[in-house]
Amino acid sequence: MDSKIINKIITTEKEFHKWFISNYRLLGYDGIVRKDIGTFPDFIMNKDGKERLVKLETLSSNFLSHKHDQSKVDELICINDNLPSNTLNIPIISINSLKFKPRVERISATIDPETNEIIENMLKKGIYRNKSHVLEEAIKSFAKEVKNEK
Repeated sequence: MDSKIINKIITTEKEFHKWFISNYRLLGYDGIVRKDIGTFPDFIMNKDGKERLVKLETLSSNFLSHKHDQSKVDELICINDNLPSNTLNIPIISINSLKFKPRVERISATIDPETNEIIENMLKKGIYRNKSHVLEEAIKSFAKEVKNEK
């Protein structure tokens, strides 16, 4: 692949889409028939004289977590293929020379009903965007308290 993509850091899926529009020829595509307009799949591409339905994901596992339909895609292009082999029945093209470094990290949290009720009440007051925002602010507040105790 072209040296201009080596060590490029991608932080969002939107940034990955912009990169793809500028660099699709490096991946063997001849042209864009339809580009990302917020519909599934992300692109219809020309490749070897045929139209190919293409989905972009920063991580291949996002294809499953977003519950996309494999029957409506010809190829999945990702930065990191983090799925076990043969998980999907479509070709996965992994662009290993790109680096995906998300601005935020997704985690899962288990909370008891009492804590959930507290968070729901906080959300109703309109101070926080979502449960993740509540947890972020709580952790930051807790970290300040711990730092002040030292």
